[in-house]
Amino acid sequence: MLKFVLRLFVVLAVGFVISNEIVDRSANYLFEPVSDAYTRESVRGQIHSLVQELSRIEPASRQTHIDDQLAPYYGLRLRVVNGRDYNASDKERQAIRAGDFFIRDKMQTFVAGIPGPGGQWLELKLPPEPSIGPWVIAAVYSALGLLLCAFMLVWALPIWRDLEALKTAAQRMGQGDLQARARLSRHSSIGNLGETFNQMSERIGALISNQRELTNAVSHELRTPIARLSFELDMMGRERDEAARARLIEEMKNDVAELDSMASELLMYARLEHSDGVALEAQDARGWLDAVVQHAGFEAGQRGVRCEVALCQVAQVHLNQRYMTRALLNLLQNAIRYAGGNIRVSLVSPAPREYVLMVDDDGPGIPAADRERIFEPFIRLDESRDRGTGGTGLGLAIVSRVARWHNGTAEVVDSPLGGARFIISWKAA
Repeated sequence: MLKFVLRLFVVLAVGFVISNEIVDRSANYLFEPVSDAYTRESVRGQIHSLVQELSRIEPASRQTHIDDQLAPYYGLRLRVVNGRDYNASDKERQAIRAGDFFIRDKMQTFVAGIPGPGGQWLELKLPPEPSIGPWVIAAVYSALGLLLCAFMLVWALPIWRDLEALKTAAQRMGQGDLQARARLSRHSSIGNLGETFNQMSERIGALISNQRELTNAVSHELRTPIARLSFELDMMGRERDEAARARLIEEMKNDVAELDSMASELLMYARLEHSDGVALEAQDARGWLDAVVQHAGFEAGQRGVRCEVALCQVAQVHLNQRYMTRALLNLLQNAIRYAGGNIRVSLVSPAPREYVLMVDDDGPGIPAADRERIFEPFIRLDESRDRGTGGTGLGLAIVSRVARWHNGTAEVVDSPLGGARFIISWKAA
């Protein structure tokens, strides 16, 4: 802390000296005419009185009169000089001839002409400034420096304490303590910095916690298809019937396809985790909806589900085609698993460049208590692991992140068809 205060003191001291010199020179240059006029107004009455008094005295007796009658009562140094021999410029002599006076020596000396014979001038000098020894000046500046240093210590101590608290919290955070937070005073000068650090710590803690949960969930999810593959490989070695072996091979292909689907979902989920937003482009709304619904139509047909575009109120929609298509496909695939027989897709625009995408089904619906948690990764309300309804558990989590990427939200409510209505709302800024 002492090093910090000393460095700050040196910077302030040097800055003060340089600033003082600059300001002093600038003020002298800019305000010299004003100061000269003020000084003239202050002394011209005294000079006029002295000159008039001396003009009534013989030139040879003027200095004696000053020494005997005037000097004891004046703090000024008064002296009669010969105008012809005085070291004056042409401009100064011109001022004397005009009945005026001139100022020199940084407004310390005033010279005026004495009317009458003799050609004499009166010189007035301000008394010299008191002489102060170097040791007195050094003592004054030393005391000033000590006082300044003391005030700086009083000012810097709370800041240093808060910086140390911030440093300690950062060290604890680096050592793996995700709960570390900077505890600063309410009146701290770096309170905003502490709040920013705490927000960053919470964000990092949440990211690491989510990463751990995701890693654990991935490990758990991979275990099921891998266990099935291991069992099926073991059965392949023992099975002699060709039809049974063919059936096992088909099941193994399905397990591999499930692993491939999970890997794709994980890559998509990770890509959405580490980005801040997407570029939105205008698309033909009806054409885009028809293409996505047609893509999901084959799976819907196999399950005997009718999937159609029920409503499209806009001609163009602003979105990122790749990711919003993936989100809509995930909603359709989720609806196909649980729908009784009908799925309807709608796209409306409640305001310019605001869009609401809805997917309705006539399935069992989503309980109100579970409508938020289903958008978390690897959350299934149906805990079955069969290929018909198990899924990867990442589809709705990807939908939520795609919506957030579009500066929007994803939610689920009751559907007019009796099942669930999934809604993605976003505004294309």
